[in-house]
Amino acid sequence: MNFSLAPIPRAIALAGVLLLQPGAALAQPEEKPPTFSAAQIPGITRVGPNYTIENQVLSNGLQRVYFVKTPYGEFTVQGDAMLQMRLVELLALSQLEKVSNSESFARAMAQAGLDPLKFTGRVIANPLGTVKETFSGVGAMLGRIQSGVANAGKTQDKPLASALGVTSEKRELAAHHGVDPYTDFPPLKAKLDQLARAAALGGLTVTGALVAVPGAAGIVVSNISTANKLNNIAVEELARKYTAAQILDQNRALLAKMRVDPNLSASLLANPNYTPIDLAVMLAALDSMPVQGREIFVARAAAAPSRAIAYFTRRQAEMLADGNRRNRNFVRFVDLAGYPFLLTREGRIVAVAPIDALSWTEETAAGFGAITAARQQAAPKARGELRITGQATALAKRQLKAQGWTVRERQQN
Repeated sequence: MNFSLAPIPRAIALAGVLLLQPGAALAQPEEKPPTFSAAQIPGITRVGPNYTIENQVLSNGLQRVYFVKTPYGEFTVQGDAMLQMRLVELLALSQLEKVSNSESFARAMAQAGLDPLKFTGRVIANPLGTVKETFSGVGAMLGRIQSGVANAGKTQDKPLASALGVTSEKRELAAHHGVDPYTDFPPLKAKLDQLARAAALGGLTVTGALVAVPGAAGIVVSNISTANKLNNIAVEELARKYTAAQILDQNRALLAKMRVDPNLSASLLANPNYTPIDLAVMLAALDSMPVQGREIFVARAAAAPSRAIAYFTRRQAEMLADGNRRNRNFVRFVDLAGYPFLLTREGRIVAVAPIDALSWTEETAAGFGAITAARQQAAPKARGELRITGQATALAKRQLKAQGWTVRERQQN
């Protein structure tokens, strides 16, 4: 089945939103997002050595929202994928604290002429206090149908300056524990900085005194993707051996190879909501997909207004690359109401996303209304397919089916 995608006027792209606004869509059923029990969610360990997940898990229309209590403060985590990343980081932090509290570490510090008390104990770091975010992150993403990239990357200077100061000791230590050396998780960042400073000042090797503690050493399940390479360099090697500036240079070179507009590339690289490793993983995934229109995905990624949406976008790129490796069926990206979709050889329009709890809220109804209007305008005969990592409510599936979408649940994350 072949067809061409016609340009979509702004009025058409907005039509679905306008028709589904409160007061204009009273006939359209909507629902409150469901809640979940953390103890019953597969793959989630509710209580760990340094955290407890509140048992009631909310959702925002697209993803589950977790509240995690730790000795370092309380944190809100949006989505199963980001929670898995945080649990890896908390496990690494637990192991690093065993290192800094061990007798062997204290002896090594004393022998180096350093005060062990400066490098031991828990790092209590929650500068914002208890964080109970509003659901303005991923859950509101579909409500930003026409948001652009005009403001992306205007606050990158300070985060980048901090990233450039990451030492080789810190990179090695982070890689050993399978975490991003440029992590945005404050307590882990503080502990990595602390131990890396101790290693540098004491002349210690990270693979020696800093990991030689029984029960603390060993690679944990990594949240650094190793499935792809960036310019023939494995992502894990980038994290271990390359500075942030070097990684950004690699990212920039790959964007140029994909013929992305330099201004758009600069906007993406300046977005402070991604770490250099996030960008490397995301761009390596896109590079592995020989499809047309990759700049459509890059434009949406550059506009990510929060850390939650940035990580969602990174994971989406990884899922797309994995799907392309298995099927080799994608032809090109298409833009529907500001969101990247893929056109298949059979003429289907496909979305692949790390959505773990899709419900038919006001925002998802409005967003999919606009997307459906755009699809019908661009390719009236095309069927849509939505592949998600989790599940959709019965109402969401019925409404999407009525709009010409098939929902495929429990896709590989």
